[in-house]
Amino acid sequence: MLNQLITTQISTKEITFEPGGEPVSFDVNVVNNSDHFATFQVELLAAGAKTGKSSNWYNISPEVCTKKPPGDSTQFSIRIIDSPKPGFTGLMTVTVRVFSLELPSSDSRLVIRLIIPGTGSAAPQIDLPNQEFKSYPGENLEISVFLESFNQRASKVTLRLLGLDSSWFPNGIEKRLLLSEGEKIKEVFECQIPSTVEALSDRYTFTIEANQSEAPLVHVQGYLTVLPEGFIDFQCIPLRQKIPEKPGGWRDRNADTAEYTLQFDNQSNLRQQASVEVSYVEEKKKTLDLRFGILDSIKSKIRLLKQPETVNEPIPNSQSQISSPEFEVMPEKADLKEGELTQFSLKVRQKRPWLGWTKRKFLQAKAITDDKRIEVHNDTQSLELQVLPVIPEWLQLGGFCLVVMLSMALSNWLLWREQQHTDTVSTVRFNGLGEEVVSGSNDQTIRRWRVQSNQLAPLGVLLKADKAVRVVRYRPVNNDKVAVGFENGQIQLFDLLSGKAEPPFTARIDDRVFDLMFSKDSRSLFSGHGSGLVVQWKLDGASSRIFRKQQVGFAVNALALVGEAESHLAIAGRFNQLTLWDLKTNQLHSVSTGSSTNKDYIFTIASSDSKPNLLVTGDNQGTIKIWNLHPCLSNKAKCELVDEWTADSQAVRAVAMSSDGCYLASAGENGQAKLWSLNEQGERSSNNLTGKVLINSAKPLTSIDIIRIQKEILVTSGSEERLVKQQRVKQLPSDCH
Repeated sequence: MLNQLITTQISTKEITFEPGGEPVSFDVNVVNNSDHFATFQVELLAAGAKTGKSSNWYNISPEVCTKKPPGDSTQFSIRIIDSPKPGFTGLMTVTVRVFSLELPSSDSRLVIRLIIPGTGSAAPQIDLPNQEFKSYPGENLEISVFLESFNQRASKVTLRLLGLDSSWFPNGIEKRLLLSEGEKIKEVFECQIPSTVEALSDRYTFTIEANQSEAPLVHVQGYLTVLPEGFIDFQCIPLRQKIPEKPGGWRDRNADTAEYTLQFDNQSNLRQQASVEVSYVEEKKKTLDLRFGILDSIKSKIRLLKQPETVNEPIPNSQSQISSPEFEVMPEKADLKEGELTQFSLKVRQKRPWLGWTKRKFLQAKAITDDKRIEVHNDTQSLELQVLPVIPEWLQLGGFCLVVMLSMALSNWLLWREQQHTDTVSTVRFNGLGEEVVSGSNDQTIRRWRVQSNQLAPLGVLLKADKAVRVVRYRPVNNDKVAVGFENGQIQLFDLLSGKAEPPFTARIDDRVFDLMFSKDSRSLFSGHGSGLVVQWKLDGASSRIFRKQQVGFAVNALALVGEAESHLAIAGRFNQLTLWDLKTNQLHSVSTGSSTNKDYIFTIASSDSKPNLLVTGDNQGTIKIWNLHPCLSNKAKCELVDEWTADSQAVRAVAMSSDGCYLASAGENGQAKLWSLNEQGERSSNNLTGKVLINSAKPLTSIDIIRIQKEILVTSGSEERLVKQQRVKQLPSDCH
């Protein structure tokens, strides 16, 4: 007894507890010897065990007794339900502490002996604080593990890392340790991921085990994800072939086949399947002997543009007297192993004409891979096939005059074709007055168009880049600049007045820019990337700098500024994810959109200046949704789904709203552009539930924009058909103001 204010009695001095068995209990009787009312509490103390509220190896009833008058007593029942120290066996001293808040100096302590049966040594405790690791090839990382001994003497422990290639660990995968009594240490396995082609991109499971003599084996599991890195180089050997292949082969009337080798060099760590999509156009050239001195002028006037089609479906050419070529790619698909060359064979068969000049067929071989995370260098190869006539050209010089007349007609046609895009149009945008349109394409160009009645007049190439254009946005202030997002992750501002481009800037190399969004004052530019990165750029004159950025965890397809005074940025993309970035608090808020599998995508979103709380989304299921964001922007409630409908049987690739929020345009995978009228709340007007079809394209539409000018509505679209189209209609009936 430590003082006379309280008297403590314990029902036993020794107790035995078997881990995993039934709880054991004992009683503590406390008598108030003071002259005050007092409450009493009891706690157990053991070396190495947690105390207080965090203790979980015993419980006490009652936890705190009611106030007792002088001379009164309280009996506490104590149950031991687990070992104070995991893995401990043997004899342990446990202190029973009795105390009272009303009697600060009344602390009483008694000791009991706790016997925990068991043989051998107690296994150490192993802990892996970080179970998920991600790294690129060539990087170093540290795998930290904590080890704690529960033995009452020093013990030898062997620590091993299993499941990963031992060559990745320059200092080995095994550590021999000597742990002192109750010692807790940290050990680190240093891992060096090999170069790109030696470290296959995958999620690896590894195990760290601790082996101690006469103790159970303990282990912990972790995961290492080697991220994809590198590139695939696509080449064609040779780039030019002819029929017949052998010199002097023109004498063989039956020679009709040429062969190309298509080669993939997989310099990445990602194993995947690949195929080759082949299309072609034909170019006719009539050449004269150099003695006439006019060979080059004839060639320049009769060149034809490419008209790609699908594999094994050649294009009939009305201007050619010979049939279209037939070609075959073998194999249809092949596995691309890391660090290895994989070859395809392209055989082209073309019947030779009896008369005419050498026919030049321009084939296009496009590399198709299953996983778009790895860039394919030179993914499109232009091949030339020369088809010689059965009767040599030098016997046909009498047709020179006819060739000249044809070349003049063809040169005019060529001039018209040069004013169009030559690959998929990825983006279109009206300027603020609806007088001009800019378009960007995979052909690496940006073109300007003048709006004329129901068509667009070409104004030429605004910018010729060396990478595909993903998105173009006018600067809201003055509309005198455009921001361009490229396939390789670069962003560039282009001055429409001076015709000069500012230096490009990027947040991360090779991180595709899928969308750009200016703030209304044009002082900020937001960019969304394929890696899930969203960046806010500060635009200060001719310089640009990163103001802040967010990682949303999914590939970003589209951005839109929403809320009063542009308080939030809406971010949408893969897995049907829709996230709101609060630009004042820098917090992210996820909006529930329903299904979110890895096959679900929100391709596009749009908002309007007049109704900043309305947001439109379009996804790959063909669904359009209109959201009222006011509840979730103002008080963090759920966003209100105003209207939802299936616009097309295929994916909705793009949506756009008029600035007054009264009209909505959508572009579909089925090649249709539709116009929808909305009411004041953002719902479809009752007389326009199915939408008005404005544009029909033979191939999927990829982009769309809308502008309302007085009582007319203008809609422009871009497509995989490589065309930029415009339609002007009178405004539809609507009760929207």
